[in-house]
Amino acid sequence: MAEAAEAEGHSGKGMDAAGTGAAALSVSLSGADREEANAFLKDQRRLIHLQMEEMRAEEPYKLSHYRLRRFSDWAKAAFEFSLGLIALAIVAIGAASVWNALHSDGLIVESFTVPPELAEKGLSGQVVAGQLTDLLIAMQAETSSSRAARSYSNNWGDDIKVEIPETGVSVGEAWRFLRRWLGNETHVGGEVWKTDSGIAMAARVSGGGSSVVRGGAGDLDALIQKTAEDIYRRTQPYRFALYLASHGRQEEALGRFKALALNGPAGERGWGYLGWSNMVVDTAYPAERERLLLVAQQYDVAVATSNLGNMEAALGRAEAALNLLRKARDMVARDSGMGQKDAQVRSYDGSLAASVGDWSVAVESRKYAIATNLQGLNGSLSYPLAAAQISDHDLAGARATMENPLPSNAISPISDQLSRMRLDGQMAIAQEDWARAYDTDQATLALERKYPARMAFRRTRDNPGSAVLAARLGKFAEAEALLRPLPPDCYQCLYSRAIVADLEGQHERADWWFARAVAQAPSLPIAEQWWGKDLLDRGKPDDAIVQFKRANQKSPHFPDPLQGWGEALMAKNQSHLALAKFAAAEKYAPNWGRLHLKWGEALTYAGKREEAKTQFTRAATLDLTPSEKAELSRVSHG
Repeated sequence: MAEAAEAEGHSGKGMDAAGTGAAALSVSLSGADREEANAFLKDQRRLIHLQMEEMRAEEPYKLSHYRLRRFSDWAKAAFEFSLGLIALAIVAIGAASVWNALHSDGLIVESFTVPPELAEKGLSGQVVAGQLTDLLIAMQAETSSSRAARSYSNNWGDDIKVEIPETGVSVGEAWRFLRRWLGNETHVGGEVWKTDSGIAMAARVSGGGSSVVRGGAGDLDALIQKTAEDIYRRTQPYRFALYLASHGRQEEALGRFKALALNGPAGERGWGYLGWSNMVVDTAYPAERERLLLVAQQYDVAVATSNLGNMEAALGRAEAALNLLRKARDMVARDSGMGQKDAQVRSYDGSLAASVGDWSVAVESRKYAIATNLQGLNGSLSYPLAAAQISDHDLAGARATMENPLPSNAISPISDQLSRMRLDGQMAIAQEDWARAYDTDQATLALERKYPARMAFRRTRDNPGSAVLAARLGKFAEAEALLRPLPPDCYQCLYSRAIVADLEGQHERADWWFARAVAQAPSLPIAEQWWGKDLLDRGKPDDAIVQFKRANQKSPHFPDPLQGWGEALMAKNQSHLALAKFAAAEKYAPNWGRLHLKWGEALTYAGKREEAKTQFTRAATLDLTPSEKAELSRVSHG
């Protein structure tokens, strides 16, 4: 009976029905005989089997129904989720479109209107617009500037294109409307028409008025060129002035820079003063250039600060120059209107390193400037790299750099010529060819005499070195005449006086001048390096080590004090101690011939002859002065 009750419960009937059936069964059986009871049970079993068969037949349909309901629920959820994604995408696209429209600042050259006869010859309005676009792109590519594009009051960057209007309503027209409404694009349009004497061309710039150029019937190319220049002038006044300067149109460029400085938008005036100061580099005296740069500096133009530092260096005020260079570097690092930020920061780091004799860093930063095509108006990038390589005693590297010098971007017509002449003189000094260095210096002087304003800088920038060259050739009267009028705050002037005094045999006077130089620029190690070298030449290695050590403390990567320190230890018969100094110097000047020569000598005295041979072999592959070559021949075969 329990089995029958369980089966009845699973047949799908309600609990009341099951209870009633069980009660009826109990009543029937209580009054029935055995046969009737068995028959009744058989009937109940048959009914249960029939119900089970029915359930088995219905089960697939029920499962299918449940699966369908589950799929329907998932489909409904997926559909609702898709609608949400689509709505989100529409909102995102709309927001992105508005954002892009707000930040659109390119130059759009629209199709020009042209006479039918020109269109029939293939000079359609689209063709004219395309030619204008090509010229504007070329002009911008030829404009070299370290200035960041975002710093221009009206910038269209590298986004210059021709746009052909569509008819009717379209996505393109909607996007164009959005850019015009929200953006800062510059639109150019215009027309070409026939005149009695030829043709005329008008260009209209959004927010910048219009201009008309006229010419003969065959002058369309020239008219397009003039129109392109006029568009560049009105939309990019600073870049246009740079373009003029780099194409030999100096007077026009100077006028543009002046107009920008005096009457331009506030964001352009500082750069106008900077350009003005650059244009008068060959004609303005120090006070005038300084005035212009100080005004530019007030507008937070980092290049103006570094140019002030360059002026201070040329005037011999080395400590002030170093401080200004550090300030300019910090301005660039905090993003003060400069493009190519990382390359600019590394360039300033290289200049700071060069100030303290860390030539290996200076070389690498200038190589990086070349690799990144660092923009500016300082002349060919090859010259500062070659100069740093010579100072790092890598003469072969400097020659390789100058075999195919990079193109120049200097405003001054004689900037690169002077750089090359000074480079030749620096190479002659490194080879101790004093006569050639002196002749090169005289040729430089003759060129600069044509520009009186430059001579004001030469007095402190070049004359100290000229005096040392004259003294090395025994022309002491000439040397003293060059040194006599030099100012007392000129760092190079002070230690050059000391070097000349030492060459004249006036050692106490030399020490007095060296001490003055050290006090004048306490952050710089150059005076101590020269002082140590002179003391070593006088046979005072202990005093020399004192100066080399001070120079090394100020600039640990300056190789010359380390190498001089090693030679001083050798002079004290402490070659075993000199080895560490030579090894340290080699990290920063690996291609210095004299360093490897002296290192080999120290190894020989220390009893390490095989290692000495390695250094002598290395020295033989590098540049050596005539006296060093003779010394190498003597020690390597002795």
